Amino acid sequence: MGGRSQNGCARCCMKFVQWLPVLFIVLIVAWSYYAYVYSLCIVLVTSIAVKSKRLRTSHLCFPVAFLIMYHIFLILFAWSYAKCILEEPLSPPREFLFTNEDWELLHNVNSAEQDKSSIMEQLVIKRNLPVYMVGNDGNINACLTCGLIKPDRAHHCSTCGKCILQMDHHCPWTNNCVGFHNHKYFIVFLGWGAIYCFYIVASSGPYFADFWTFTGDLSVDRFQVMFLFIVAVMFGICQAGLGGYHVYLAARNQTTLETYATPKFRNGPPDNRAFDLGRKANLQEMFGTNCCLAILPVRTTLGDGVHWRYRSAPSDLPLLENGGHVSPVPLANSF
Repeated sequence: MGGRSQNGCARCCMKFVQWLPVLFIVLIVAWSYYAYVYSLCIVLVTSIAVKSKRLRTSHLCFPVAFLIMYHIFLILFAWSYAKCILEEPLSPPREFLFTNEDWELLHNVNSAEQDKSSIMEQLVIKRNLPVYMVGNDGNINACLTCGLIKPDRAHHCSTCGKCILQMDHHCPWTNNCVGFHNHKYFIVFLGWGAIYCFYIVASSGPYFADFWTFTGDLSVDRFQVMFLFIVAVMFGICQAGLGGYHVYLAARNQTTLETYATPKFRNGPPDNRAFDLGRKANLQEMFGTNCCLAILPVRTTLGDGVHWRYRSAPSDLPLLENGGHVSPVPLANSF
């Protein structure tokens, strides 16, 4: 009983720690809301107009316009972030799972990897699974922890404790895996996050400059705006850089993991551009064909995370030497 309670406490502590980066982001955004809406728009912008004796209806348009644009960017940023956090990672479908009979076969074979590999190959042929990639040992990729044959581009996440379709990486800032289910949301989140930060930088820039030339007493609100500007610059640069990198990968139809481990295929050389269909087709596969919806955190990604189109012809990607070739789903039915 004592061991179980300790394990339960350890799991609770681990879950709490995993949510700390998310809590940090939420607190930063909450503080930025206070600093921008109250300290900048309500206090500084209007107070400067009052002191200059130029407070007219036209001058009130500036803080109102600032607030309208700010809330638009904030909503898009928060919406995208929520989708990254809440979207449940997709695991391989049922047909990839080992049955009880499959487990018995695997347990009954000797320790020779060749025998286990042969069983995997027969399962792929029997179920007509769209599997073309192999591991470093040349055998079909399987996860004994999850009890399944891995679809192409799927990986096991030790943090989530399961296999994820088209896994890119596990992001501590969202406490979630970035994969087929939410990769588009992640890129959109980075994009709107950068725009949110740079809008704050642009609209608070004159008041940040005024902080260094102001000769009167420096109020807390002026310090708030000064720190807001600096934090927005740092986060904006980071998000723009990371977002640009992921757009670059999307244009090549690559994941972060695939840049470190080149996809390997049976009877063929490793190919780090195996899924590259051309820049336009690659971006459409990620963001869809509707340009307006592409920039919103809504589902527009093409495909199912299991069937993929390849740069090489199917005949150039033979999987099995003794069991024939596993034919892919026709392109018209893949999406």
